[in-house]
Amino acid sequence: MWAPEFHIAEDWLQVFQELVASPGVVLVIGAPDTGKSTLAHFLVYKSIEEGFRTSYIDGDLGQSILGPPTTLGMTLPSEPPADMGELKWDRLYFIGATSPAGHLLATAVGIKRLVERAKEDKAGILVVDTTGLVAGEMGFQLKFYKIELLNPRHMIAIQKEGELEHILKALRGRKGTKVHRFSPSQRVRTRSPEVRRAYRGRIFQEYFHRCNRRTVSLDSVAFVHPQFPLLTEEGIDERFMGRLLGLNDEEYFTLALGIWEGVDRDSNEVSVLTPLDDLGGIRYLHLGHISLKITS
Repeated sequence: MWAPEFHIAEDWLQVFQELVASPGVVLVIGAPDTGKSTLAHFLVYKSIEEGFRTSYIDGDLGQSILGPPTTLGMTLPSEPPADMGELKWDRLYFIGATSPAGHLLATAVGIKRLVERAKEDKAGILVVDTTGLVAGEMGFQLKFYKIELLNPRHMIAIQKEGELEHILKALRGRKGTKVHRFSPSQRVRTRSPEVRRAYRGRIFQEYFHRCNRRTVSLDSVAFVHPQFPLLTEEGIDERFMGRLLGLNDEEYFTLALGIWEGVDRDSNEVSVLTPLDDLGGIRYLHLGHISLKITS
């Protein structure tokens, strides 16, 4: 039974019936504070309750639910989730920033990789939540080409006053994608930029609360640094101190995050603060775009 504290709009039930009649990828788009994640939660909950193998793909790398900020996440819950915050991720994809601005290609590729993995794991319904970046040319490019990559069966557009129309008008007549238009629920709470920053800070603090300093040999991993693609090992220096890292496996999915603590030239080892105990699966160190200072 759907959690009683949530109000269920009639159009939510209608779109759910259409979704189960024609399952596949469901892309949810909208500006910040329009209720995307609440609607996604409802769709995931009801789909699993109805017996569908359902995946939730968390594409909001700034206010992420599944993994820490700067990552995209995917999960295949076995039971209808009463609280999305309690879900555990099955796959993470590190972007290294808290906004897709400046990282449109990486964000689109990451979502595509997670959707492909969910399909490989036999998900029949795939609910893709997204960031609130919809405005202007940048918002159009991110959402339009994400739609091109995912080719969703359903797209749910939640808008207040026409802020998605520059995206939606480009989808008129698109074959294979049903567009569902919603207005935001009046129950949606607005979160200020300060509240959003505080949320990220708290999640990072909790994530790195009980970490160890470990060493990773640069002889055994590839060091990927998109900001400095021509950088040689000789150029790796103290400017990376405190920089966030994605500790990625052989498929380039993220095992855990780390914080760069320094490099030993003699041993050619990087010192990393991370909650990951077994570093044997790391094949890539991906340098992120933000720095963190974790208090003890």
